[in-house]
Amino acid sequence: MRKIFLSLAFLILAVVPTFAGPPSPGEQAPKFSLQSMDGKQVALSDFKGKVVLIGMFHICVPCMKQAMEFNKVRDQLSEEQVAILGINTNGDSREAVARYLSKFPENTRFPYLIDPTKNVYQAYSQRDMPTVLIIDQKGILNARAPAVSANQLVSHIKKML
Repeated sequence: MRKIFLSLAFLILAVVPTFAGPPSPGEQAPKFSLQSMDGKQVALSDFKGKVVLIGMFHICVPCMKQAMEFNKVRDQLSEEQVAILGINTNGDSREAVARYLSKFPENTRFPYLIDPTKNVYQAYSQRDMPTVLIIDQKGILNARAPAVSANQLVSHIKKML
């Protein structure tokens, strides 16, 4: 009986963390380090002291539209205070992402990262496409939402600065 109980207790402890929900606003943002489309290694920790706006994207039209909203944010907020990142979280190849980006109406004015192993997708329990994240200067998740307009993003971020 004791052996069964210990086996069940171990199983519960081993399985529960994998079913934890997505990080919520107010919680530490999961760390990551990914390669950009131009081959640079980019880590979330590189932006400590800045607000970080992240778009978790797949290869889809709504994600393209959100990326264009991020360009508008880039036009309005200083790179000294706000970092913007796009992340392909679907595990798509560099070549597939490059083809997708080539169809955008304008180039992104922020680094676009690839997540071939889908670690960021899993760490943030992404469900919406796209998912927009705002992380504060201390690495705390401030907001999480589906598609958001540039005006809403700028207004929200300015309150954090």
